[in-house]
Amino acid sequence: MKYYRFEPHCSGDYGQNTVYVGEKTAHPCVVSHLHYEFCRWPKDDFICCLFHFIGRDRLRQTLEALRPPVTGIEFAEVEVSGDDQEFKHVWRKERPDSDLGKWYWFKITGKAGIDDFGVVPAAKLVVSERVLQVLDRFTTPESVREFWEWQGEIKPPGVPQKDSPATS
Repeated sequence: MKYYRFEPHCSGDYGQNTVYVGEKTAHPCVVSHLHYEFCRWPKDDFICCLFHFIGRDRLRQTLEALRPPVTGIEFAEVEVSGDDQEFKHVWRKERPDSDLGKWYWFKITGKAGIDDFGVVPAAKLVVSERVLQVLDRFTTPESVREFWEWQGEIKPPGVPQKDSPATS
């Protein structure tokens, strides 16, 4: 199966009710309660905030219906907020036919290149080909997303890998 690095859009930031475990400035930061504060109307059903990802309920339901079951992800409640008046006047033009809707925290628990969802150093998201196909159905046509085939971790040159013969 092929895997892809995927960079979803960001439509907001951590809200004031986010509860951090340890240092807020850790890379990546760990949170026990995610509050996502929208600052612009979301174009897609799957978005990020630095090291955390959220998605609409309809995307969650589609992923949960996949067979075999999707791996490397857990769904949890997320607190969302945003200024509806601001959305009406400025940013809602991206999706004028929709409301903000129900969102979930998409907790990535998998290993990149093995599970359907995984992360690599610097909290970069890697998804399987079948998940990429689902995500593609939940974006607006004019949405420019970044994804590229993932080849696995890049090993430093000249360093023998486990179970490979050393070269002279």
